[in-house]
Amino acid sequence: MIIEKLNKYHLKDNFDCGNEILNTFLKKYALQNQNRYFVGTTYVSTKANQVIGYITIAASSIKQTDIKTKKPYKELPILKIARLAVDKDHHKKGIGKELLKFALFKALYMQENFGCIGVAVDAKEEAKTFYEKFGFIEITPIEKTLTIPLFLSIKTIKKAIS
Repeated sequence: MIIEKLNKYHLKDNFDCGNEILNTFLKKYALQNQNRYFVGTTYVSTKANQVIGYITIAASSIKQTDIKTKKPYKELPILKIARLAVDKDHHKKGIGKELLKFALFKALYMQENFGCIGVAVDAKEEAKTFYEKFGFIEITPIEKTLTIPLFLSIKTIKKAIS
């Protein structure tokens, strides 16, 4: 499976993951956020240049108190998964798993080159078990929202791949 950075030549108009918000983000905002606003990078899995899955990631930070660590800093660097979606016609084929693994390797790269203590995602209830299979744990929410904050430490990622 090839995963590459989203560009204007990728065909995304027929993408349908079943969630209109995620569909609209890919079709209208992903490239703009990546190339104009520099707030996140979207990587895609394609078949005949048609996008069949995507993940948007960004450098971010997390409060020390959210993950209950004794590191001597109030804010700690992380990789944030902003969005992850797979086209309905390609569900249950391992594409989401491969996109997530891709992001975890990006987190390792961050850790080795400029600092990163883990990966965080604000998951919808229906996606929580997907992330938990990889070792993500629920962390203390800052406020009550419609998502569940999850975290996976770099130490856990390193153990999983060694």
